[in-house]
Amino acid sequence: MADSNSGDEFHQIIEENYQRVYGVIYRLIQDQQEAEDLTQDTFVNAYRAWGQFRGDSQVYTWLYRIAVNLTKNRLERRTRRQQAHSFSLDEPIRYGEEDSEPREVEDWSGSPELLTAGHELGEAVSVQISKLRLDYKEVVVLRDYEQLSYQEIAAVLGCSVQAVKSRLFRARSILRERLESYLEGMV
Repeated sequence: MADSNSGDEFHQIIEENYQRVYGVIYRLIQDQQEAEDLTQDTFVNAYRAWGQFRGDSQVYTWLYRIAVNLTKNRLERRTRRQQAHSFSLDEPIRYGEEDSEPREVEDWSGSPELLTAGHELGEAVSVQISKLRLDYKEVVVLRDYEQLSYQEIAAVLGCSVQAVKSRLFRARSILRERLESYLEGMV
């Protein structure tokens, strides 16, 4: 059981890192409630493992690794659940054997009326980042939003610096390609 000094020390770690950890998780999962839950789970897991933290990396790097792993697990479970409960949007809603009505799906792609000029590009970039594969999304969020070094990202993700650079290059290429027509319209 942890003594009160380590509890005070860990409370300080939570205060210093909570918003950064939450931000990473939110950008990866795009759901406020789940991001809050996963942030709390991150700190609970970190507290339980605090005695084993060797100090080989920065505390926030260690926390990011826990957060990213928990988020990956949650996204994998979410994907499995969605695959198990999927249906076609073209298929009508059935209330019985003969009663049905067409599905109406709201278009969330954004319209010029809803987006202001100041954050329109940021919104478009965020949407495209959210559509990236998780391994690409992770490096973009950790590098471009959290401004971690390549070495820190490699430590968080448990891969080589070269793998981080490669994923980041590929992710940025995909984003550039997806945003090309949008960016041409702004010039």
